[in-house]
Amino acid sequence: MAEQERKEGDLYIKPKSQRRSKHFFVTSSAKMSGNKNTKTTISSSVFTKMSKSFADGDHLLDDSIREMNGGILYALSEMQQDIDDVYNEVSASAFEASFFPFLSSKSASFGSISSSLVPDKDGKHHLGAPSKEWENLHIDGIAHIDSLAMGTTVTAIKDEDNMSSNSATALATQQSIKKYVDDNGGGTVDTALTNGSTNAVQNNAVFDGLATKLNLSGGTMTGLIQPIVTAVKSAPNKNTIDARATNVFQFNIKQGATVDMAKAAHAGQEMTIVNLGQGAITITHQSKPIQTSFFIAGGSNLSIATAQVYKFVYTAVNQWLLIQ
Repeated sequence: MAEQERKEGDLYIKPKSQRRSKHFFVTSSAKMSGNKNTKTTISSSVFTKMSKSFADGDHLLDDSIREMNGGILYALSEMQQDIDDVYNEVSASAFEASFFPFLSSKSASFGSISSSLVPDKDGKHHLGAPSKEWENLHIDGIAHIDSLAMGTTVTAIKDEDNMSSNSATALATQQSIKKYVDDNGGGTVDTALTNGSTNAVQNNAVFDGLATKLNLSGGTMTGLIQPIVTAVKSAPNKNTIDARATNVFQFNIKQGATVDMAKAAHAGQEMTIVNLGQGAITITHQSKPIQTSFFIAGGSNLSIATAQVYKFVYTAVNQWLLIQ
């Protein structure tokens, strides 16, 4: 590639109005006014006068001049057309050698191109056609292709890990396997579950691994389950607490608070309320089975004093009962 592309403006072609054939006058080296013995070029004033006379057509209006110079004028007129034709051909050849705007033609041959081939529209024009394909494509660099449809014969393709494939089917299989391994196992696939491993596993490794750790018929848990504790430092909004993501509420409010409702995650959920504040926490009794409300045995509200702890369980009738 050339270091700098040539443009149409880089080529100078003389405009038609400046061609010498448009001012076809026979000039002399003798001065046309004053002392005729003085040799010089044609004076501008005489030239201007002659040019005006010629432009006004005086040579055609004067019968004597026209008849005497008719043959010369005819020959000059024919020569002017021929010279214009020669100029056009020479200019076109110089233009094509310097800057060639690629046009549609029946045949063309390019020996060497010193600039980029850039279409006038994005995603519009084709290089070749289904019935008229280019034979070989040689590219030294990066090919930016939105989508690629290859034939059934691929001699060799290597990916970023230098993995080689020799057919379109093998390439697709290779890429899909590689992507799966990269996305799920960092390049390694385990045959069994291993504590702390981030690799992918194959076949029934997940099911087999879980079967060795879970006993569906029951068993004994060897470790403690750490509860999720939520600190409450102000009166709950609308006297409602949300127990769907916690199971211990630790109140620490100076003036105390009232709890009418507690959202639950599921039936059988247990909830603990701890009062570490100076004021009492009042749990409102609701005699009617209103969802997420409290039903206190004896029909009275429950007052949780400072340093007291009460546990509740959420029942299938969607109410919290006090665990006695």
